[in-house]
This record gives sequence, C-alpha cells and structure tokens, in this order.
Amino acid sequence: MKKLFENWNKYLTEEIMDDEQLAKLDNAYPLDLPDQVQLYHVSSTPDIEVLDPQIAAAGRKTYSQAEYRAWDRPRVFYFTRLGQEDTGIGRIQGSAYTVTVNKHDLYPVMKDPLGLSRRVDEYKEIREKEFGTPRYYPTNVFERVATLGEREYGFKGFIYPQSKDPNQVIVAIWQPLPATPLDVDFYGD
Repeated sequence: MKKLFENWNKYLTEEIMDDEQLAKLDNAYPLDLPDQVQLYHVSSTPDIEVLDPQIAAAGRKTYSQAEYRAWDRPRVFYFTRLGQEDTGIGRIQGSAYTVTVNKHDLYPVMKDPLGLSRRVDEYKEIREKEFGTPRYYPTNVFERVATLGEREYGFKGFIYPQSKDPNQVIVAIWQPLPATPLDVDFYGD
C-alpha cells in the first residue's frame, strides 16, 4: 500500500509541474543533483528503521533548538555528502543512516524558484479554513512555503545551503522515510 502511495505521489508531481516550472526548480538547486539523491543522517539513536520527523522533534538535541525556534514543523535533517560536518557544532556523534529521495521532492527554499513565499493571502486562507487561525495573525515563511509546496507539488522537504560554502548543503524532510544503516564510517576515521 505504501508503494502505491509513493508511486501515486510521484505521478502527481510529474504531472503537476510543467516544463517551465521544472526548469526553474532544476536551475535553483544549490548542488548539481542526480535524479535520485542519496542523503545521510547521523543519530545517537541506534537501530533506526524509519527516520520519523515526529520522533526527531520529540528527541531533538541542543544544536537543533535554534532551528525549531525559527520554524516548529517536525523534520529530520540530512547531510548531502559523506563526511559532512554541521557548520555550528562540527561532527555529530552516532550511527549513520542513508535514504534516497527524488530531487524534485526537495524544494530549494532559499531561492524559492516557484515564488511560494510570496503567496501570503492564499496561505492565510488555507490556515483560516482548516485551523480557524485569524487572517491577521502573522505567518511563518517556511510553513507557508512547505504547506503550498507539499499540497501543489508534492514536496517532502527543503534543500538549502548551511553556509556560504557551496559544499555545505543540508536537507530538512518533514515526512517519514525508511532508513538504511550506512555500512561505512560516515567520517572515514
């Protein structure tokens, strides 16, 4: 059943974006990505089978507290290359896991090629209808982009630079993904 939904989501994503939108998206990625992107997550929790954002948010570490102050949607953070260190704390201790996602499931949020961040009124209307939140309440730009992007294009997460270094790119995904333990030392020690 899960595979059916994944294939359906892929079908919907391919059909929803036209060639111009796909070109904008492809030109905005911070890295030259293959169609299937391998991502890495390092965790102090052993034997993870599914990287679940709800579980990650409940057990978040000190270094991710600032990320959650900026935006509270549960998500799991991933590195885009082996041996990558967090720009704020360096190496993360624990076991490494890998997941594979389609690059078109990741939205380059900092460049916002589809202009989702500018659609404030549409997002406020959704929020008001579904949650009863008054329109005058301020919006969080990340939640606005995530909500519209997930609904309209099937995005599962954001990809963005963690610093000015083009190799320091990370991904935040808000949907659970099956994880595979990495069979090599993540930091190559």
